[in-house]
Amino acid sequence: MIRILDRYVFRELLVPFLIGTGAVVLMFLANTVIQYSQQLFRKDVEWSAIAQLLLFSIPTTLKLTLPVGTAIATSLAVSRLTRESELTAMRAAGIPIRRVLVPVMALGLFAAALNFFIVERVMPVTEARFKDTFRKIAMSPEAIGVRSNVILKFDDGRYHVSIAAIQKGTSGEVMLTNVFVFHHPKRGEYWFMMADDGFYKDELLTLRKPVVYQFEGSRLVQFDVREEQVIHQRFSVDAWFGTPLPDEQTIIELRQTIQELKARGSQEQAREYELEYQSRFAIPFACFVFALFGPIFAIRFSRGGAFVGVLISVIIVVIYYNLWILFGQVLARNHEILPVLVGAWLPNAIFLLAAAVAIWRSE
Repeated sequence: MIRILDRYVFRELLVPFLIGTGAVVLMFLANTVIQYSQQLFRKDVEWSAIAQLLLFSIPTTLKLTLPVGTAIATSLAVSRLTRESELTAMRAAGIPIRRVLVPVMALGLFAAALNFFIVERVMPVTEARFKDTFRKIAMSPEAIGVRSNVILKFDDGRYHVSIAAIQKGTSGEVMLTNVFVFHHPKRGEYWFMMADDGFYKDELLTLRKPVVYQFEGSRLVQFDVREEQVIHQRFSVDAWFGTPLPDEQTIIELRQTIQELKARGSQEQAREYELEYQSRFAIPFACFVFALFGPIFAIRFSRGGAFVGVLISVIIVVIYYNLWILFGQVLARNHEILPVLVGAWLPNAIFLLAAAVAIWRSE
């Protein structure tokens, strides 16, 4: 009997899960087309290229739409079972609510595992392909290997380098344009170096004909124009041409990037990558949280009609999203009031606690 019950409830969940997830994915794809419409439709872009862009964007949208689909499916299915007294019949047969919710929680775990697989194995590859394809379509400077307004900090903050533009050379070097270097070798001593151009190769940063100012405190003690100035420093390619964005990296790569950014003193950027790292676990887990939270509140308000399940799922998603923005983006990342770990996981904790209390009281 229990196995029959599980199969029956799971069938009730499957169709709204697929339809809800698919519908929200289509909404996100439409938003992508609208967002990039000027760049895509002002040019004579082939439809196959636009189709590739949309295809590459699907895994990123699934990161957010799988929790939405889980909330819709669980709220709709349990609302219908309650409204048509099927849940009452199950309880009359001696089956507690928490046992009825086992297939619901199984769907939540499945959606969470699928979400984690997509964001870890699929999304980093497709997101990089999406950005690469779009850059080629839009013919941005990045598409031809040029990057502007580069700022580097190294040697424990003793060197700060600002570069107007960089470009890969034909022999593996990095070509630099309009370079400004601030060097603080010891307390009270400051060096300023400015050069129209330079290059980096074999761990050597070379400035051509730099103007060099040396200060002790506020007093200028030396000024000269040199043939070249060489600074020995090892950089990775990512340091010059930009670290891959958080959604283009796997969990292992994110962890390495966070360590490198902290070592370079880029604490603010490191927090951005830390938030993405924690979100790789927190957002998939939200599928399971919604599978607990949605049904129990759908039971309470199911008599309001067939639309109640949809309404509850929408309310759940909106509240969760706003809490995630508040705790994760605002308090943890931007204002550094909360640790990133707390900011990313606090919405899940709130919903999970509310679901546990509601299930306990419903029995």
